[in-house]
Amino acid sequence: MKNLRKSIAIAFAAVLLTGCGAEKTASESSETSSAFPEEKSLVTLGDSISYGYGLEDVTTERYSAILKDRLESRDNIKWNDYNYAVSGDNSSDLIHKLNNGRALHAPSADTILLYIGANNLLGAYGDFILEKAEEKGIDISNPESLTDEDIEDLQKQFEDEMQDTEAVLEAVQTKIDENLDQLDADLETIYQWIRERNADADIYVLNIYNPYSEGLASELVPEDTDLAEYAQSQIDRANEIIANLIVKHDDLIAVDVASAFAACDPVPVVGDTNAESTDGDAMEYYDPHPNAEGQRVIADAVWDVMESRS
Repeated sequence: MKNLRKSIAIAFAAVLLTGCGAEKTASESSETSSAFPEEKSLVTLGDSISYGYGLEDVTTERYSAILKDRLESRDNIKWNDYNYAVSGDNSSDLIHKLNNGRALHAPSADTILLYIGANNLLGAYGDFILEKAEEKGIDISNPESLTDEDIEDLQKQFEDEMQDTEAVLEAVQTKIDENLDQLDADLETIYQWIRERNADADIYVLNIYNPYSEGLASELVPEDTDLAEYAQSQIDRANEIIANLIVKHDDLIAVDVASAFAACDPVPVVGDTNAESTDGDAMEYYDPHPNAEGQRVIADAVWDVMESRS
């Protein structure tokens, strides 16, 4: 593999959407006292995007916090922001946490934001690399720490398997296909879980944005294919599943985050930074999480729909 360091970095960045397998504790933001005459609850279910991974202050910069402030200003009502999003969650993880009481206020919520599925999709890249590395006894949990010697050793270990690009792509695609099938089944289960416990909440369902800029290269996509183009083709499949759920249940409210991000130039994600390796060579590292601006884009997309319903 001619550019293994870069491919590992990009794949690992995708796995960051899954929290690298490490669960972060869900955070709830609410105040105990209120000068408002009435209180309502906003509950967020999701992954690291909704949690606010990478933000300086998740309690003010993530989209649920932004929406809380806007709702209070509009309604003169105290809105409690219960954010149960956890870095690491795919759709099945969310179901597990719901069944184990990890979304305490969901049954009494007035508004629920559901943003799940990115890990089912993009996590397949990172999962493949991490699994292969684990098979070889290699720790690549922190790609910035890998030296050129580490990369050389890794390339030797992966030589047979990773040089077979078609086999790699087939394995990753198989993971994506399996994960999307699971997303399809899980979304219905999540919907039923919510409605069995909360018949009246407004449920906003957000679709998935493409975090990759045109021209970003990776050897984990088909030859002569831009990573952004390949990701879009797979994200479209996930968003079709989300759209079908909304069509099936007319009480669900669609939020088109994908189009909101597509209209941005550049894409409002953390993006790439340069980390110096031991010999001074720069290593490209790409983080697809929304930055503070990206969180505002999500908030704006939800808010526009909320305003159209008020």
